Amino acid sequence: MLGVVPSMHKIFRRIILMIGAVLLGLGSAPAQTPFYQGKSIIIIVGYQNGDGYDIWARLLAAHMGKHIPGNPSFSCRTCRGRDR
Repeated sequence: MLGVVPSMHKIFRRIILMIGAVLLGLGSAPAQTPFYQGKSIIIIVGYQNGDGYDIWARLLAAHMGKHIPGNPSFSCRTCRGRDR
């Protein structure tokens, strides 16, 4: 059983190596521009103008751009399917 327990020197070395690996992983990454910067997002609503889904989609489009990195512009488009 004495050979199973690693010595304090080995444990200490492993801890130092793990701390070093974590610190290397926390290094500064180059800044990236937000993916949606300068882009527009179109919400397509499959119901008629003024319907409940259309109102919710327009409400979402009015406020959602502020909460996405890059502040994309949102717009709504109603695209009803074939009338039956």
